[in-house]
Amino acid sequence: MEIDLPSHPLLKELARTHALQLNDINVEPGDSGASIRYSIEKVGDAFCVVVDHSHFTAKRTEFALNDQDGDKTAARIVQAVQDAVIGLQTRTFEMLASVNGAVINSLDENEIVHNVLREVMHVLPHCDAGVFRLFDEASGFLVPVSHVGLSEDYSHYRVQPNESVSGEVFATGRPAIHNGRQNIIDAHRVMRPESQSFMERSEIANALLCVPVMAEGKRLGTLTTLCLSSDGAFSIFDRTVLEFLAAHVAVAFQRSLTYKNAVATSHRLEQMRSDLARKNAELDRAVELHEALLRIFSTSNGLTEQLRAVAELFRVDFRFENVLGLDYRSAGWTDNEQFVIQSVEVAEAPVGQFHFPTSGDEGFYRVLFGTLATFVALDFVRDMSRMDVLNARRKAHFEALVAGVDSDGRHSHHGFRLDRYSQVFVARAPRREASDNTRLSLHKSQSDLQKGMTLTSSLIFHSEDQIIALVSASTTAALERNLKAISDAAAKFSLCVGASEIYGESERHLASRDQAAQAADALSRRGRSGLLRHRDMGVELLLEGRARQDILEFTRNILSPLVQVPRHRVLHETLSRYVREGKSVTRTAQALNIHPNTLYQRLQRIESLMGRKIADPADFTLLSLACQLHAEYYQSDASMVN
Repeated sequence: MEIDLPSHPLLKELARTHALQLNDINVEPGDSGASIRYSIEKVGDAFCVVVDHSHFTAKRTEFALNDQDGDKTAARIVQAVQDAVIGLQTRTFEMLASVNGAVINSLDENEIVHNVLREVMHVLPHCDAGVFRLFDEASGFLVPVSHVGLSEDYSHYRVQPNESVSGEVFATGRPAIHNGRQNIIDAHRVMRPESQSFMERSEIANALLCVPVMAEGKRLGTLTTLCLSSDGAFSIFDRTVLEFLAAHVAVAFQRSLTYKNAVATSHRLEQMRSDLARKNAELDRAVELHEALLRIFSTSNGLTEQLRAVAELFRVDFRFENVLGLDYRSAGWTDNEQFVIQSVEVAEAPVGQFHFPTSGDEGFYRVLFGTLATFVALDFVRDMSRMDVLNARRKAHFEALVAGVDSDGRHSHHGFRLDRYSQVFVARAPRREASDNTRLSLHKSQSDLQKGMTLTSSLIFHSEDQIIALVSASTTAALERNLKAISDAAAKFSLCVGASEIYGESERHLASRDQAAQAADALSRRGRSGLLRHRDMGVELLLEGRARQDILEFTRNILSPLVQVPRHRVLHETLSRYVREGKSVTRTAQALNIHPNTLYQRLQRIESLMGRKIADPADFTLLSLACQLHAEYYQSDASMVN
């Protein structure tokens, strides 16, 4: 604080009548107590009175004058200083009592932050600048939230706890007074490089006072005041006043946070009430949806008709597809619009999908198709149970036919009736295609295969990991047409289908199934989809039970000199063509577009590399077998890699 002693009436009179001289001297603040001390020194008629009022002003004043009655005059001087200090205290307390309600009584934390320094400057008018910092728990820094009398760059001057004066005050909870530029510089002992750089670019004050801002034992931040004038200084009394202000600011700030939390809680409660009302409305609508869907799905119509009824009742376009191949689209559905996907799951396995538009009442659509998915899943489980029962009956009927129990060939079982000629098919998925749900995959493949048939008299079922189909017709031509249709379906749906020979004796059902299974195994071993007749297996009849890698290793061992070296692959192509053309030099040379002499030269080169004689029946048989297997297995292996 500052007091204006030269303006005091008594001191003005003494200056006029006794040549009174005053000299103020800065005093380092100490804990000497809230008192005014003085001393008198006489030298003849002149005497000097030293009055120490540093507790209130951080200064002491030396009074020099000529007066014979020195003791009496000294007492009057001390009384004048006491009057000035009392006047200072009175004015300060009056200002504290009238601190702006925007700070103390405001419930707006932003208002408190931006007005607090204005009130500090009002109560401590000798302050030239100030900064209010709050601790940000997220970043771990004391952040300037408002400042007065400082450059705008000061807004970015953040300090950590224990760093600089503010950080130390925040960390220890003890206020700090530093009078004198060098004292302030010395007080900034702990500083990060970026803070040190900022300080070097800034104007150093002549006095600094910093106090902690605390509420209920929790430190919120710091309040710092600065004096830039050369004779500026802060006293213990200034510290007490600033601590008083900081305490009031902390209470106000804490109260504003409490109010803010109360308002936020009120908003949350209101939002919860609104959400509850909305969810109750959605629940009512969901109940209505459930009842409407229950009426639709309680009918005996199939799934397609039920979905059509849903589209018409709720006037919504959508698409549905499932793993069994059903693909329903409502009349107005188009694939080029934006859509949301609702999965249909059974035992956590996806069995179907609804696609519905994002436009319109999306919230209602989500509830609708979420509920609809539940109904479809229940129907799917029921249908799967029926399909399992039907599959078991068909399997039992086939076993009865194999055992010769069904003597009445004219009797129809499950849409199948034995006719003059029959044929058996066995289908498997290629080994390189692993299904997440074998049961669903078998039902889907069985459905795809049956749709591809041209004959209605068929007994089709699945057992373990394969599908078995027995078909019958009055002519072999009808069976050949059906064979072509199944071949197309096998290629389309990536199935390995083996076919038995066409037969007329009912006792051959079991043997024909084994034939078809052998052919299906051969295709699966190759890693190819499609259809293979048992009679077309050729040498692979000898390979039943052999692993695919064993066959590939055999071909590589025999043909290694031709297939392992890139420059010799033309020789491998020549040998393979020579084998396919039945050792005909003319046809082979024409197919390769080379002269017969060139062919002979290549064959000699092949014999030299292989160490085998083409004219030797055993060697040629081995080379022919290796070329055939290499063509069948290596090409399919390369296609799987690609």
